Amino acid sequence: MDLRAIEVTDGVDAVRAGFTPEFVALDNGQLVGCTALRWWDEADGTRLYLLLGWVEPVFRGRGHGREILAWQENQAREHLAAHPTAGPAMYGGNPRDDDPGIEALLRAAGYEIAFTRIQLTLELDGAPLVDLPAGIELRAASADHHRDVFAANAEVFNDRSLGYVQDTFEEFEREAADDFPDHELWTLAYAGNQLAGWVISAEDEDGVADTPWVGVRPAFRRRGLASALLRVNHAQLLDHGIHTSGIWTLEENPNGSVALYESLGYRRSARQPRYRKPIQGRHKT
Repeated sequence: MDLRAIEVTDGVDAVRAGFTPEFVALDNGQLVGCTALRWWDEADGTRLYLLLGWVEPVFRGRGHGREILAWQENQAREHLAAHPTAGPAMYGGNPRDDDPGIEALLRAAGYEIAFTRIQLTLELDGAPLVDLPAGIELRAASADHHRDVFAANAEVFNDRSLGYVQDTFEEFEREAADDFPDHELWTLAYAGNQLAGWVISAEDEDGVADTPWVGVRPAFRRRGLASALLRVNHAQLLDHGIHTSGIWTLEENPNGSVALYESLGYRRSARQPRYRKPIQGRHKT
């Protein structure tokens, strides 16, 4: 089997593959699959090489997946040798829900689950009155609050969340403009001049919301603030004609986020295990 850089004439279906491919795998001139490599440095110092691969269904069961994975790992090792890092370096694999064979492939190659992303959804049918903890007040969100949210996210999630990547403020600004631009779907709670808790939502598709950020600073936890802010956010969503709320979190979250969301009526709707394997024989800076 040969692997080479993708060409326009290869006709790879990126939708079926689930990613934008960079290389194609050929067997006797026939297209059997494709692959791509993504890498980044996470907030805790981990260098992650995410290995993306796909094999045409008619060619599965012939060892092509193992060959592609071995080739990907070699590509990652070469990149790491040219661009070393002081922290741990890992291969990563993200199986899709509809392709359990990838999990079997990764396990056979020595990968283990590092953490699991869980999606929970809730059908909104009402907005109960909410009492905030003493000393906490809501403030209407605007672009002037972006710096506060960015700093609070960094404080709460940096070094504490598996897989967390710390963006720059400029990257956060672009993400806010592209992915959650409607400040009327942001819920911000202040204690004096300090942002104490926040829920950031956006309309993902008609009538469905995605909530990428739910946070409470440590000094304000165990007071019911997170659940109160989520209920307030639900009322904001309903006011905008949004009747379904969706949240992604980590099953291993040490603050019990899954239990919190389930206590509010959210139910699990998707599960995405994240597999990793240490890169052996690497050199540190």
